Amino acid sequence: MNVTVENEIKIIRMGDKGPNLLGVDRAKDIIKELNYNECKAVIILGNEKVFSAGLNLKDLMSAKETSEVSLIFGTLRDLLTACREFPGPVISIIGGHAIAGGCLLALASDYRYGMHGTHRMGLNEMAIGIDLPPDMLSIISHSIGRENLFEVATQCRMYTPSQAEKKGLINEIIGHRLTGKKKATSQALKEAKKLAKFYIDAGEPFVRLKQSLMHDTSFDYQVLIDNWFSADTQAKVKSVVSSLSKK
Repeated sequence: MNVTVENEIKIIRMGDKGPNLLGVDRAKDIIKELNYNECKAVIILGNEKVFSAGLNLKDLMSAKETSEVSLIFGTLRDLLTACREFPGPVISIIGGHAIAGGCLLALASDYRYGMHGTHRMGLNEMAIGIDLPPDMLSIISHSIGRENLFEVATQCRMYTPSQAEKKGLINEIIGHRLTGKKKATSQALKEAKKLAKFYIDAGEPFVRLKQSLMHDTSFDYQVLIDNWFSADTQAKVKSVVSSLSKK
């Protein structure tokens, strides 16, 4: 795993080769990087063949104790929760297969860029007899519309990038069918940085909005009023008014 920080944006490259399995150690490593004191936005990438193939089934099959299995599933849950609870934006770039837990990791992100290719994205838990607990189903339902939720969650379909975009698994595809993966990834990373900066510049209102999107929370309108009078908000509003007056 390679991690860099650019202008308060942490870029996590899970691996240039291989399946980027979400074993206990890798999941814990990613969780450690989701530290708002170190960065205000996170971008997660896989490689040109695989974003992430999810849990390591060999680890699960070799587990002899219930505590071992509990640790594997529990750490994945902690990783997904860490993505959702990170105050700033979490953006995934999916240029390869995103299967099962890898698909869930992408869906736990706030925004997902995809690209054309022969890779697939989907959830296969039902096919191998693994439950999708309510907290994981909640992650899926935040991105997948009600009309597609049952299909995506239960039918184990592996979607092409175009299909994944239509179903809501991907927000936006970068490039066209003839754009190479390397170029498309570079373009997606550029767009992800721009989007991350937009949310960083939005400041605390974005943090509060993300919290509200993830949880049914009440809102104290005094916060809105106090924020309106803050120096940062007043400066932004004056800048917008000034630009409009010049048109």
